[in-house]
Amino acid sequence: MVEYWKWSDTARARIATAPDGSFQMEIKGEKYPLAGFPRGHVLTGSLARFKHKIKNLVFNDTWALLEQNATAYGIAQHFRENVVPQVVEEINACKVDMLPPQRMVKAVREVNRAFETLEGKVAHPDNRFLVRKLKEGITFFLQEDDAYRFRLQWAARYIWYWMIGRRLLRLVGIRIKPLPFNKLAKAFDLIKAAEVVPDMKARIDLIHTVLKVMLQEPFFKNVMEAVIEEIRWRKMFLTKADKYYFRGKYFKVDHHKYDY
Repeated sequence: MVEYWKWSDTARARIATAPDGSFQMEIKGEKYPLAGFPRGHVLTGSLARFKHKIKNLVFNDTWALLEQNATAYGIAQHFRENVVPQVVEEINACKVDMLPPQRMVKAVREVNRAFETLEGKVAHPDNRFLVRKLKEGITFFLQEDDAYRFRLQWAARYIWYWMIGRRLLRLVGIRIKPLPFNKLAKAFDLIKAAEVVPDMKARIDLIHTVLKVMLQEPFFKNVMEAVIEEIRWRKMFLTKADKYYFRGKYFKVDHHKYDY
């Protein structure tokens, strides 16, 4: 894992371009460059504001509505009618800090490609606009917040095992059912078990709860199903360099090899 903490609280770093054209950060004395380039003004500015907005509008509101015994479908409709417009407004405010796809790290570029493919297939202009905004918001968040990006990449291997069976059945002409989203619970359980900090375990539970609620809204469910099917999950896997930096994020990155 990273070593600069052994001799200093800080380390000198510079921006560089990876062979695939994406930005990366070269840190003096470290074995690998870090995929992406965390920018201070983004982390404390637009990204912090975006995360705060999402936390209040999505997670806090969902929890409050659940405590009021609102139905999952009713909550999902509340999101579509009341929350989405505010989220879209916040995404637009972050656009000045968003990187073009060619500068995104490989995993985020693949998520962007999947959303763009779906966007091209959506006929209704309003729905196409929402898919575009989802793409912009999700890729911005994953590009700039490497802790959550690494967690998604870590889970990608398990999602790939699940998806490859479906694709093999499709190749041999066997009709398959829509994605059984309850199986995603396994991925969340794995992430939760690998978290070290109790607060993060609770946060993973909350994210899973909110996702299950939002999947009750037909449009969002169809978008998520199409994107999960479209993503080439092997391109999402953690690299050695990713693991090198991920090991400092209070996560059992190598739990399948070592007993923590």
